[in-house]
Amino acid sequence: MAEFILIHGGRHGAWCWALLEAELHKRGHRTYAMDLPIDQPGIAIDGYVKSVLDFVAGKAADDAFVVGHSMGGLVAPRVALARPKARIIFLCAGFAHTSEAEQQENFAAADPSYFQSLTVDARGLATLPDALSIDAFYHDVPRDLALWAVSKLRPQWQAAYADVPPIAPYRERVAAIVDCADDRVVIAERHAKLA
Repeated sequence: MAEFILIHGGRHGAWCWALLEAELHKRGHRTYAMDLPIDQPGIAIDGYVKSVLDFVAGKAADDAFVVGHSMGGLVAPRVALARPKARIIFLCAGFAHTSEAEQQENFAAADPSYFQSLTVDARGLATLPDALSIDAFYHDVPRDLALWAVSKLRPQWQAAYADVPPIAPYRERVAAIVDCADDRVVIAERHAKLA
């Protein structure tokens, strides 16, 4: 049996892991998924890390895998640094940078058209129209599932990405990197070069 701490991407929540959690539970594994405070202005990456650590404290095993999806890839290595026995799995995820050069490579691995399509309100919360959200995130799933998912999306405080500091190297802690060829936010070819 393995344990998985599941960290969602931007605009998402714990709900997005439901189908994967069901499959993992069938196989006897345990999962921990929480909502990051992405829709709260003033809370950035370190606040996301704290919310994960607080949620799993006293529950998840010390060696639980930390899975980061999309923006969750910026959070997962920071969580793992606080859990020395944990290993990291990146799922179509951005990588937490350990240098300025890596940060620039990460920016290059993201499709800029997604970020240019976001609408940001006066509080700095970003949203995307439903049709564009489906195109970006759910273009390859059944329509009813896509519509359900879009109905669950939350606004994302954009400034959370603005000043993300580098972290200590963590490459030896990475258990797996899962790239998806049809991802429309993280460009798989460029992303694979970062691995």
